Amino acid sequence: MRSVLTFLLVLICFASNGEVIVIGKKLPYQSLGKSVTYLKDAKSGLSLAQVIRADQDGRFIQSAAEVLNFGNSNAAYWVKISYVNTTQDDAYLVVDLANIEVIDYYAESAPGKFRREHTGSIAPLNPDVVTGNKYIFTLPESAYPGGIETVYLRVKSENILLLPIKIALSEQLIAGINKVDRFEAITIGILMALFLFNVSVYFKSKDLTYLFYSIRILALFIYMIFYFLGYAYLLGGEFRYLLNTHPHLFLGLGSIAGIAFSYRFLNLRVTLPWSLKIIYALTAAWMVLIVISALGYKSAGSNISQALSPLTIITLWGLGLAAYIKGYKLALYFVISWSFVCISTTALVFCLAGILPYNENFLHFVPLGFIFELLLLSLALGDRLKEMKRARLQEHAAKLKVQEENLYLIGSQNERLEKIVDSRTRALKKMVQSLEAANADKTRIFSIIAHDLRSPFNSLISLFSLNDMDLLTFDDVKMLLNDSRKNVDNIHNTLNNLLYWAQSQMKGITTAPSRFNVRVMVEDLMLVYQPLISKKNIRMEIAVDDDADVFADLNQINLVIRNLLDNAIKFTPLGYYIRIRIWGSQNHVFIDVCNPVTDQLNIDQFIRKEHSEPSYGTSNERGVGLGLHLCRDFVAKNKGILKVSKEDDCVVLRFNLPKFRIESSPAVEAELAEKA
Repeated sequence: MRSVLTFLLVLICFASNGEVIVIGKKLPYQSLGKSVTYLKDAKSGLSLAQVIRADQDGRFIQSAAEVLNFGNSNAAYWVKISYVNTTQDDAYLVVDLANIEVIDYYAESAPGKFRREHTGSIAPLNPDVVTGNKYIFTLPESAYPGGIETVYLRVKSENILLLPIKIALSEQLIAGINKVDRFEAITIGILMALFLFNVSVYFKSKDLTYLFYSIRILALFIYMIFYFLGYAYLLGGEFRYLLNTHPHLFLGLGSIAGIAFSYRFLNLRVTLPWSLKIIYALTAAWMVLIVISALGYKSAGSNISQALSPLTIITLWGLGLAAYIKGYKLALYFVISWSFVCISTTALVFCLAGILPYNENFLHFVPLGFIFELLLLSLALGDRLKEMKRARLQEHAAKLKVQEENLYLIGSQNERLEKIVDSRTRALKKMVQSLEAANADKTRIFSIIAHDLRSPFNSLISLFSLNDMDLLTFDDVKMLLNDSRKNVDNIHNTLNNLLYWAQSQMKGITTAPSRFNVRVMVEDLMLVYQPLISKKNIRMEIAVDDDADVFADLNQINLVIRNLLDNAIKFTPLGYYIRIRIWGSQNHVFIDVCNPVTDQLNIDQFIRKEHSEPSYGTSNERGVGLGLHLCRDFVAKNKGILKVSKEDDCVVLRFNLPKFRIESSPAVEAELAEKA
């Protein structure tokens, strides 16, 4: 009976002053602004004790709106909420707006003592407050059944301060949140789909109109969904802080992108040239807003955006109407779609300014207007894309016609140029090959002279040096000179032949095959190398199985055999032998030069075709440098092949030459020389 009387007294009190909220199972999930009182703290310096005394003095003002709208003010506001919970369930206080910077919640924890919970859009997360796209506080239980409880809210913002306050039990809270979240989820899904659609069309068409429109959708999506509807928490604390500190950056970016889109979509440069100054002025104004917001002047940015937003939308709508009147048909889509944005944005601005009573549904009305605009403009952009494709096809057809008219002339000219270029290219390649061959021949000639004549001359120089030092008697000198006379004559003849050959081949080496006997050439060359052979006590063995004449270049083969003998002498150990075998087949004469080698010699030095670093013989003679490669080249020029093999402990160098045929005539010889 006592509980019933208490409840009746509460109802009488609620009916008389409208300040006590009765919490029951049927309490609707809606804003309760008319059931609360508030106090303006102009300097934001009042303490809770001072606020309670002000409440006792009757200085709190009864709210006349369901959603409190305190405008854009630097003051803080204290809101008193008195309630009575007629159920045994927990009750919750909901601040259904996430972009309030400072919220302090004071609830009585003990008689005369209040606990404070601090939260807000730029405050660190408070584990005692459910923070998302709204703030949910747990209301304290009454000390006795049916008792009236009072809590205080202190709020402060640098933007327009809206305060939708709701109280609900668990069931009503969940049902109300789900209802709103479903609607907002649909809105978010539609906006994301339109954004992705326009982005994909941009990548396909490369039309900047779609890029600007995609940027507009993305920037305004961030401003409306993440900032205005409070979903910034989904992207983390840092993004939430950044967005709530500089929200008008995204509003400005979206507006500039919308201006650029309108400029291109309406083709204002052609349809309304005089409107360019207006476009530039609006763009400059929004850039100023972006700078102000970036510097952190959020309150000033809010005031500027309230003026710029309706001005920009109405101006662009007027330009679209003017373009349509001048005959630009696509502007009709723009005018109709922009009308939804004009109505929703202007109504919201008037509500925020206090000209019209604010209703929390306006927060969802603006995204709806934006969605209608996007849908209609997407259709318009589709028609525009068709027109662009049609124009491109016509332009392409015209270009093809011109190209077809000029194709024959261009083709004939290209053919002539290609022939000229091809002819000159072949001539240039031939010249380059000739120069490379001449340079290689010159290098070979000088290398041969240095390689083949250095050792004999060194022997003579040593002899003269001994004579100069008076280490030899006259008889010794006479004996050595007599022994060396034949060698000197052979060296002199060889040098004359090489110099004559080099002089006659200044324009390139030519192979002049002739008839000669290889055995005779080998015996003559052995006389040249006899001093070296005797010095190393080497035994020379010559086996002739086929004494037929060959048909080859005498000088070149002479150089080949001399190099092979020279290398054999250098790499044959002291006291060993060199075996030379001359044998033949039906069409060729084969010459083998075989000599034993030491274990240190790597046969790869003989097998490699590229130039190798010189090594040293058994008496420290320099060898296996260029000579073997010269031999390979000259043998190839004379239709033969030089092969290197290793048999037991010996190295065998074998090459073949074509046999001389009696039917060979000077004409045949000339032909072979030309091919070489």
